[in-house]
Amino acid sequence: MLEWIRFGLVAACFAAGLVTLFISLFGTFRLSYSLNRMHAAAMCDTLVLMLFTTGCVLACGINVVSFKFVFILLMLWCTSPVVSHILMKTRYLTDEHLSDHCDVRIDDSQKEEE
Repeated sequence: MLEWIRFGLVAACFAAGLVTLFISLFGTFRLSYSLNRMHAAAMCDTLVLMLFTTGCVLACGINVVSFKFVFILLMLWCTSPVVSHILMKTRYLTDEHLSDHCDVRIDDSQKEEE
């Protein structure tokens, strides 16, 4: 009985991860502007990682492999938002036609830097 409950939890984690992944893929390919596509991908990748890692840890049980899964998850949680932010900031600073795609408000501190 306990094995069936664990199997159900693992299946639910993987199913939720797949649904979230497909929603992210749909947003990535359907949205027209690069910052919107990047936002759709960046927001969902951490949730998908958490769901898949939780499913793998539940499937393996508590052992050394599950600690490796959690370590990989923590490393990706630390690096993925930073990389997404750097890519978005680079696109924001180098796009000459940014006002065509979104409402751009430049405050006084940004005017002084330029």
